[in-house]
Amino acid sequence: MKNLRGLILLPLCLVSSVALADDAYTWLLRMNQAARSLNYTGVVVYQSQGHSETSRIYHVVDASGEHERLETLDGPLREVVRNNEDVQCYLLQDRIIVTDKAIMGQQPGRLMSKPAALAEVYSIRLGEVGRVAGRDTQQIVLEPRDDMRYAHQLWIDTASGLLLKARMLTEHSESLEQFRFTELQTGSVDHDLLRPRVTKTADWRVISARGQEIKPDDIEWVFHKLPPGFRNISLVRRVVRRSDPSAIHAVFSDGLANVSVFIEALASVPQATLINAGSTGVYRRTLGDRVITVMGEVPAITLRRFADGVERRVTH
Repeated sequence: MKNLRGLILLPLCLVSSVALADDAYTWLLRMNQAARSLNYTGVVVYQSQGHSETSRIYHVVDASGEHERLETLDGPLREVVRNNEDVQCYLLQDRIIVTDKAIMGQQPGRLMSKPAALAEVYSIRLGEVGRVAGRDTQQIVLEPRDDMRYAHQLWIDTASGLLLKARMLTEHSESLEQFRFTELQTGSVDHDLLRPRVTKTADWRVISARGQEIKPDDIEWVFHKLPPGFRNISLVRRVVRRSDPSAIHAVFSDGLANVSVFIEALASVPQATLINAGSTGVYRRTLGDRVITVMGEVPAITLRRFADGVERRVTH
């Protein structure tokens, strides 16, 4: 709007801007629906800070719900099998199976918020038309309205609505993280492909990472001063160490970015530390006899704000 040549153009520009936003929102809604309902198999490449990993994914939706299997194609073989919210991760090299509960909505292409809510913290617009994995795509650009989150670029398959490529960018437009399909076939998927290739034997260990779901009123902690747009989507009590059976794990989301907050017994942890592990940042601080650890694909200022906002509940 800065380069308007005259006020007479203002109504036309406003109408075009609204129409463009509506189109972008429609694409996001279509993407979200495709991620929940489409049957497909494909090859996905994940890249972050010079690291690359290739996996094959099988996804089926039937009368019993949503089912998925992912297997790595390079490096040590790992398989992740998901049946609705139940997840099993097979680590062949260590002969370990880790069971957990998925947070529904955190899978690629799934939105944790409606586009209208996303628009409160992101500027959303249509990008370029392109091609990914040999398929026509429409790009959607989401630019943060503050310094609490990163920008995102999404490439959506025009035929199916499936998210084919996603990129997260710094404030300097540098790529932090990217995933993309290199192969994709939609349609019927053989249910046998959902079964793990790994054969479990007696020497395998099964580790349960499932936490106990709790309510905010069940804990002695409160989360103040949340960054704009973030809301709590999961709160569980986990066994992080045998000596600490009551660690708290809270997950917050703004619809795209997710942040985990852990509250556990104090160990030999420095007063405050910031670790940048590629696209994921980690910030720790101590609070009395507890250590607060915040992890997420967000700027350091956001991690600190989450950590500083954790306080013990005041009781009278």
